Amino acid sequence: MESFVCRTVAEVAAHVGHAHAVETAAGPLPLSIRFASPELADAFGPAFAASPVACGSAADAGWQLAVTSGSVGTPPPALVPAARGGDMRLSAGEDAYALWMGRHAPTLYAVDRVRRRALYWVEDAAAIPAWERSRPFLPIIQVMLDATPWIAVHAAAVAREGGAVMLTGPGRAGKTTLSLAALKSGWRFAGDDYVLLRTDAPQVAPLFATARLRDDMAARFPWIGAVLREVSQELGERRHELVLAGRPELGVIGGAELKAVLLLDRRGAEAPEFGAASRTAVLSTLMANTLVATPGYEAARTAKVMRLLAMLRPRRFDPGVGFGPALDALAGVLA
Repeated sequence: MESFVCRTVAEVAAHVGHAHAVETAAGPLPLSIRFASPELADAFGPAFAASPVACGSAADAGWQLAVTSGSVGTPPPALVPAARGGDMRLSAGEDAYALWMGRHAPTLYAVDRVRRRALYWVEDAAAIPAWERSRPFLPIIQVMLDATPWIAVHAAAVAREGGAVMLTGPGRAGKTTLSLAALKSGWRFAGDDYVLLRTDAPQVAPLFATARLRDDMAARFPWIGAVLREVSQELGERRHELVLAGRPELGVIGGAELKAVLLLDRRGAEAPEFGAASRTAVLSTLMANTLVATPGYEAARTAKVMRLLAMLRPRRFDPGVGFGPALDALAGVLA
């Protein structure tokens, strides 16, 4: 199956030209994303910064990701089942990885680890959920990073002179609002929901140049109309889909050396408060929605994050009711 997956990646990618492409990076890995159509480029391209931002030590050899849909390079039945709406199917080995997701929008993620080539195929580009357009290709990016000290984690991160702070927590904890407030106050923005984390020498870097803001929080950011892509629905909630790339007037998208890990935990405090947080609680939030069962790699990915949490003891953070005092408290962490 591994050679079959690798051959499929190569054959389907051959149908995708270079006319529509984005050059970006995943941590230390230069990444060239080639889209089979302008519609796919419009759907996914805005999620990424427009130029490579390799971080840490010298960048490794680059990866290529082909993005296609419908009849353009349709993968063979062994990877794309006739019953499209079924559950997840996974094939993973030392050289190749293939994940079929039948829920939401039927999608195939496939990776040739040896040749550093990957494929994303979706049956109907018009049915891609808004969350996938804003945070695309996560299973592929995780596989790309497996051979490095980096990993994509479920967190926000902001940075300024002195380093970066990573904000983790469950949904509705306030990661997006606090990170957007930091961006508008002159901090660098590394992400509001997923960021790249280097775990041997603590560092964070941006993965996506987007944000997804709940409708009930939108009034706190009167400027979002300038970067609003669409309003979407997710589990009965309206989301404002924001595209931050190419808007230097908003601030800088970037990362830094990681100095602190904070678990957002609102307990009704008026002013910012810090407290103790267990590594287990933080680990569960960082890994949420980022681990797709991959034999031989789940444990390694978890070990990466545990290594970092052994270096940086996390703390609980209740930001209180105002952005100003909360950002002052974050700056104090970096002082």
